Amino acid sequence: MSETKELVTEALSDIAAYLPKLPSIIIVLGLGVFVIRFLQKAVVRLLRRLRLDDTLISFVNAFLTFACWVFLISIVFSILGFPQISVAFSGSIALILVGVASNANSMIQDLLAGIFLIADPDFKIGSYVKVNNIAGRVVKLDIKKTKIMDDEGNVHVISYKVFDSSVYTIETNGEHEE
Repeated sequence: MSETKELVTEALSDIAAYLPKLPSIIIVLGLGVFVIRFLQKAVVRLLRRLRLDDTLISFVNAFLTFACWVFLISIVFSILGFPQISVAFSGSIALILVGVASNANSMIQDLLAGIFLIADPDFKIGSYVKVNNIAGRVVKLDIKKTKIMDDEGNVHVISYKVFDSSVYTIETNGEHEE
């Protein structure tokens, strides 16, 4: 019985230590979500004014969102009094870059192939493409991959390096009937 009482007492003291920090965390999360949404909208507007393709805008927006959330979560850990976790979490972007450098063949090939593919004005969301044995409409473009929905409604996730190493077709004349 005394072990249970000690465990409950310890848990309550831990809760009491973090309870005063809860309002700060709620405010930071609320402001952070607001700032992230504002930045997303501002970046999309700016990139559209520059007349960039929606695909490239989506790509930049996804990376910006990821970086902002990593930063926001690291701030929350800092408020909670975990500076080591905060530094480690915010350092995850640096670790991703180190991973890219050490795993350069696959990752950089995907990124470069994706950049060149996205730069093609005929390859965009809504385009009808055929690569290997898969044919369908591009429904989403990501940092490393493309999602293609075939005529049966199946979504195929294809790495950009597959496009780079294969012969692919983009229908530009709009003749494909679904």
